[in-house]
Order: sequence, then C-alpha cells, then structure tokens
Amino acid sequence: MANPNGSPLYPGYYNPLVELENNYFQSDGNEVQGSVYANWEVLKGLNLRTSFGINNISFEDKAFYTSISGDGYSAVAGAGGQALNYFRTNKRWNWQNTAQYDRSFGEKHNFSLLVGNEQQRTTIDRWGASRTGVADIFFDTFQGNFTNVAVAGNYQGENYLLSYFGRLNYDFAKKYLVTVNVRRDGYSAWAKNNKWGNFYGASLGYILSEEGFWKNTSFLAPISFFKLTGSMGNVGNNQGIDDFASQQLYASGLYGSAATIYYTKAGNPALTWEKSQKTDVALAFGLLDNRIEGDVSYYKNLVDGLILEVPQAPSKGIPGPDAVGTYDNANRILSNVGSMQNTGIEVNLRVNAIQKTNFSWTVSGNLTTLKNRVLSLAFEGQSIATATSGLETVNFTEAGRSIGEIKVVESLGVNPANGQRMIRKKDGTIVQYNHQGTTGTGWTTLDGKNTTAPTQQVDGIFFGPTLPTWYGGFDNNFRYRGFDLGIFVQFSGGNYIYNGTKSGLHDQRFWNNDVDIKDRWTETNTNAEWPRVVYGDNVSNGSALVMSSNVEKGDFARLRNVSLGYSLNSSLLTRASISSARVYVQVQNAALLTRYKGIDPEISTNSGTGQSSNSGAGVDRNSVGQARTFTVGFNIGF
Repeated sequence: MANPNGSPLYPGYYNPLVELENNYFQSDGNEVQGSVYANWEVLKGLNLRTSFGINNISFEDKAFYTSISGDGYSAVAGAGGQALNYFRTNKRWNWQNTAQYDRSFGEKHNFSLLVGNEQQRTTIDRWGASRTGVADIFFDTFQGNFTNVAVAGNYQGENYLLSYFGRLNYDFAKKYLVTVNVRRDGYSAWAKNNKWGNFYGASLGYILSEEGFWKNTSFLAPISFFKLTGSMGNVGNNQGIDDFASQQLYASGLYGSAATIYYTKAGNPALTWEKSQKTDVALAFGLLDNRIEGDVSYYKNLVDGLILEVPQAPSKGIPGPDAVGTYDNANRILSNVGSMQNTGIEVNLRVNAIQKTNFSWTVSGNLTTLKNRVLSLAFEGQSIATATSGLETVNFTEAGRSIGEIKVVESLGVNPANGQRMIRKKDGTIVQYNHQGTTGTGWTTLDGKNTTAPTQQVDGIFFGPTLPTWYGGFDNNFRYRGFDLGIFVQFSGGNYIYNGTKSGLHDQRFWNNDVDIKDRWTETNTNAEWPRVVYGDNVSNGSALVMSSNVEKGDFARLRNVSLGYSLNSSLLTRASISSARVYVQVQNAALLTRYKGIDPEISTNSGTGQSSNSGAGVDRNSVGQARTFTVGFNIGF
C-alpha cells in the first residue's frame, strides 16, 4: 500500500481495530480518609481542641501495547510490544490545635476569641518500569517475558505547611458585628529567607432589620432580614507550585554504564507567596419571613507577586525537564513577576416556593461575573507564551489583558476562486496559501504575487479571555411524601476556546479527518467551509499556523445532576431500630447545551497542576470529555 503521493506507507499508521482489541490502560485506586479529635472545656466558655486527620491515596496504572501493530509495533525484530506498570501514593496528614474562649457581658456584648496552630505534611512517591520486546505475542501483562526493562515514572515530592492563626469575633446586641483575623504561614517550597508570610483580615456587619425603627415601620415589615457587610484582607497562595521550586536541583543518570549527575532545574531563591488583597461589600436580605433569601456582593481581588514562568535568554542554558521528562519548561524560571486583578459581582437567591405538608419546592440560584486583568509583569511590554503540551502555542499573557488570552492569525475563510485559505495580515493585506506552490513560501497575495508568510507574533490578534466572564447555576429540589427529586443546572460563558482537536482533524498529512471535511472546496462547491484538500497540507486548517477558524465561544448550559430518591416510612424503620433509609438513582452530566463543536467546552488540555494550567487555559487538544455517570444507591442510618 502507498501514500497518495506514491511514497511507501508511513510505519506509524495502523488499523485502529488491532489497538482497540489488544491494547489497554487500567488504573486501580484506593483511598483512606479518617480523623479523630478531642475537646476539653477547661472552664466555662474555654475549649481546647485537637484534631488529627489523614488522607492517603494509592493508584496502580497498568498499560499494554501489542507488538502486532499500532503503538507497540517496531520495525526492529524482537523490539516490539510494551508493558508498563506504575504505582503512585499521595499521603497527607493534618494536625490542628485550637483554644477558643466565648464570653458574653451583660445582655448585649458577645466575644469569641480563637487562637491556634496547624501543621500539614504531604508526601508523594511514584515509581514504575517499562518493558519492551515481548517474547511471545500472548504475553499481555507486565509480568510476562520481555527482552528489555527500564525504570519509568519515578518521582518523589514532599512539602510542609506550618501555620499560626487567631480570630476575634464581637457583636453588640446581635446587630453590630466585627471580625478580625491574623495568621502567619510558613511553607517548605520557598527558600530560607522567604518561607514565612503574614496575613490578616477584618470585616464589619450591620443588621439593620434588628433596629427598632425597622421593626416598627409598617412598609418595611415584608423585609424580615437586612444586613450590610464589608471586608478586606490579605491572604497567601502556594497552590500549583512545585515542592522544590526555589531550589537548584541535580539528578542522577547513566552515561553508558557509568553513573553521573546532571543539572536539571534552575530554582529561584527569591520565590515566595503570592499575596491577594481581597475587598468585599455585600448586602443580604430575607423577604416574607425569610421565605425568599438572597445576597448581592461586589468583590475585588488584587494579586501581587503573581507566580509565572518567565522566559530566559537561550544563552543562559536553563534546563527544565518536567515530571514526564519533556523539556517544555527549559529557558523559563518561576518568578513573582507582577500583579493581576479580579473584579465582579456575586448574586445568590433562594426561594421556598411551596411549603405544604406533603409537598415542597425549593429553588436556588447563583450568578457570578468575572473581569480578569493582568496589571503588570516582569518588564513593560513582556508577553509570556504558554505552549500546549509541546504542540501549538496559543495562550499569551500580557499586561492589560486577561491571563492566557488566545492569540491567532485572522482567517477570512476560503477563496471561492481557487479553494485556498485566506489570511489577513496585520497591515490589512489579504494573503492565500497554496501547499502545491512551486516557488516561495506558498503564500501569495490575491493577485498571485509571492509574499512572506503570516506569523502569529507579527500578525496575530487577541480574541478575548479563556476564563469565563460569567457563570453560575440553578438548583431545584422537590419533595412529595417520601419522594425527593433534585435537578441542578450549571451554566458558564463569555470565554473562548481554541479547538486544537479540530485543527488536527483537518490536517492533510494522512490523518483521520472529521466528517465535516466533506464540505470542502471543489469546482462544484465553491462556497465551502474548508479549503481544497491537498495531501501533506498542515497549514491551511491550523495545525502549523494557529488561526481564528479554530477559535470558538465556550458558552454552555449543563444538566449537571439529576437525582430521584425515596425515603422509607419512619414508623416502619422504628420497628427495625433504623433511624433512616433512602434508596436513590442519580445521573451526573445528563445533558449539555452548547454551540462549541468540540467534545466538551468545560475541559482543557492544560488542566494539570503547574503554571500551564494558570496561563494556558481554554485549549482543547484531543482532550477527553466528562463522563456521564449513573448511580444507584441505598443509604441507611442506625
């Protein structure tokens, strides 16, 4: 068999049926959670409490790739077939000690003072091996006979968090409220002189509905509760940071058969906490004896010391293999480089619509808006690019824009005269691409003159945020006698997604194509969505040149959860010494309404830990969609 251009068939393309029938990936896990506590009331109002909890998770991952064909095939005799076995353990313990003193003076002054200490230790161990060169095609597990064995997936991590905190609550006559809190946190990932951060917060509240004038005013009677609050504070963030981010690291390896050590990571001893200055102003209310409850708030979160990977000059020779052994982080160093601000409004509403003896209906909803802006980076005019798993670079972070916005060249569709992709350059020039062009770069102007190729850096335009600018949900709960029904709808939007999967499914280098490629340009279909197909062309549809034809809106509404249950009659349960019993069925991710053409608008290729998830959101490159899960269960209490 030959390729369309007459060359031999590439050895990397196989019948997928062989892989589906023989290859597998399995992951088995178990989790242990538990906690104990002790509380001692030393004297009236003074309680000493200690609590200790653990959360241990273990996974075993097993994979096999047959030597017959596909990913495990090798043209070298005796080298085909692969089996992998990995084991991962994540262990965490948390120990918290507090002393709380509650005291009231007179009838109106109420104090609550809490001081405490918390310690948390997390360890991560991962190890495994890869075996290749299966001795017999009937071996399909790691325990079979293979020619070669090599270590794989090894990782070791550890971090420690130590905190001291205090909180003071005071209220006067249950209508004037004051809260002050302070804390000091130390984290092991930071260097010696930067481990500790001091954080604080304060809030004020005023319940107007407790005032006499409010209770005695007839037209205010329907408003059963009305409260004003305001708060501000400073908190620290250490999430998504490598356990040894501040340190320079070395690793051991082999040079032939000789053991050696090599430089693997340039740390940053100046790295420290991201600090967020939070401000909130809120109004809470209750109507008709709190049959309707809700709150509206405005929030502002200014993040200072934003932690991002800052590109370095290649001449520095900065290494940077990540956990899976690739060098995506080379020539980049984590730094507290700038600031970012989030502002928005949050609205919550709960309505007890119907409250009868045998039937009730409660509906609640929430809506949040988000405006994200990067205010400053390491230097003026800096643009931080984030690659997509070693593939295209779509996300760019610049001051004045939302973090990780999508930047692409502007596509004007297909030229009906010849079926070529048309692109608008930054200067307004419209160019077209001919993969079969015999001279130049294949790019010409519309009148056929050779021209330079458009580039993302020079000709790219920003499309907008990858973070949703609004999101929320609606929750409906019905109860009729012993039956209960819950329906939860989630929605989100205002963001953009780069559908990299679509670009790959229209690559003409002997890939499998999406069915919509049928709407391609031909002499009889000149008003087509896709350019004429040309073998080997990975430019026209976005694989080699990221373009706006693959950018889509990420708005969606999802039927997140539907549950139906029945609680057994209490009189029957009493006879059996059972306090409660409920049988239920539930479906998660039941339905999705969206105009996004990918598999799921709520996924991201860069969704793992690390900075790529912060600055590389909104990219779908062969991501796996969320599963629809059906559950049948029975709850019983004694």
